Amino acid sequence: MILNRNFVIAIIIAGLTLAMFAAACAGDSSEGHADETARIAEPAVATTAPIAATSAPTAAATVAPIPTEAPTPTEGTVATAVPTEAPPEPATPEAAPSGGAAVFTLGEGTIARYRVEEELANTGFFVAVGETMEVAGSIAFDESGAVVAEDSRIAVQAATLRTDSGRRDGYVRNRTLETDTYPEVVFVPTSIEGLPESLADASGHVHVHITGDLTVKDQTREVIWDGEIDFAGDGTASGSVVVEFTFDDFGMNKPSVAIVLSVDDTIRLELDFVGSITPQ
Repeated sequence: MILNRNFVIAIIIAGLTLAMFAAACAGDSSEGHADETARIAEPAVATTAPIAATSAPTAAATVAPIPTEAPTPTEGTVATAVPTEAPPEPATPEAAPSGGAAVFTLGEGTIARYRVEEELANTGFFVAVGETMEVAGSIAFDESGAVVAEDSRIAVQAATLRTDSGRRDGYVRNRTLETDTYPEVVFVPTSIEGLPESLADASGHVHVHITGDLTVKDQTREVIWDGEIDFAGDGTASGSVVVEFTFDDFGMNKPSVAIVLSVDDTIRLELDFVGSITPQ
């Protein structure tokens, strides 16, 4: 019995010892599990923080481009848009031929006139002036600005020349110019010096020499007119030219009436003209 009791006590002591050992092991295991849980939890926090940090830049990057999608126009942008939206410019009118083919036509208001100095019995020296507005004609120019003689002609109706004396006028018509046979005094220009290069839009004042053939009665001679022309810049022009010759140059008789003591040999022929220029 004593042996059995001691054996039982030994078993109890051994059981208690095992129980205490098991409890101790259980405590160590719990602490180890807690430490491991803590170690696992700490990386979780660290991992969460970068996620938040990553989210923030993503949001900022998304917001930043928003103004770029609808930029505010700048002055440069407006300046570029204006020419693009402007209507096309009107077509430029075709310019008249430079320096070239044109026709100058005498207009209303042109006057042909002659002057001859006389010595009268009752008044002494006197300048007889006869004139007419019965003048017509034109001067043609080619592309180079040269006169086209075959298309140019100026004619004065000689019978319409009038002075202050009917007696003189009758003598000039019947004896000097013989207007019944030769009704016109004709001038055909062959060249003109001093004209601007472009007649159609010419403007300003020029001095000219006009060379051509003058026909009085049945006589034709080359003469040179000297004068001035004013171009208005709108296709019109006006001027005055003169030429001198003698009665003998064209086989004409000098006026001879009772009161006329003498007549100068020189005749001065004048042309005051207005006209228009037409490009061809």
